[in-house]
Amino acid sequence: MYNQPIEFVQEDEPPRFLRAQALPYPDLQRVWARVQLTPFDGHPELEMVILDPDGQAVAEMTMVDVQFTYISLTMHLKRPRPDEAYHLLLRLTRDHTLLDQRSVSFDLVFVERDEAMADAETLMWAERGVAMEPLPPEEAIDLGLIPAQQAAQEPPNNGNVS
Repeated sequence: MYNQPIEFVQEDEPPRFLRAQALPYPDLQRVWARVQLTPFDGHPELEMVILDPDGQAVAEMTMVDVQFTYISLTMHLKRPRPDEAYHLLLRLTRDHTLLDQRSVSFDLVFVERDEAMADAETLMWAERGVAMEPLPPEEAIDLGLIPAQQAAQEPPNNGNVS
């Protein structure tokens, strides 16, 4: 048991989102957010923002040094508006580099737990999560991050100023 080697994940590509789901709780004041990432060896940062129908942020979460490929958490909404369309925005970064960003649309309507669990068990996460769309560049929020492809081409400066 103690003599077995530790297996490390080797990244073939930077981590990205595989799927996500946003499920409102019965009180419609909280949303169960579930995200699955590709395997990674360097810990990324994850930002999650829920936008109301007017495009205003009503819940925000930032996770640094993400350790696991599956994240499940509850986000609390400010001034919920039942039966209206919301968006869960997801952004994955590492070392100030944008790796992936997605938008998941959902309606602020309660979904029975059994139906949600059935979606999760089949890994389809249908309708309320499978349609993850990359954000067009004009809609992306500029955080001063550079795309992963560009970062791979630039030599790191390790904090040194040229």
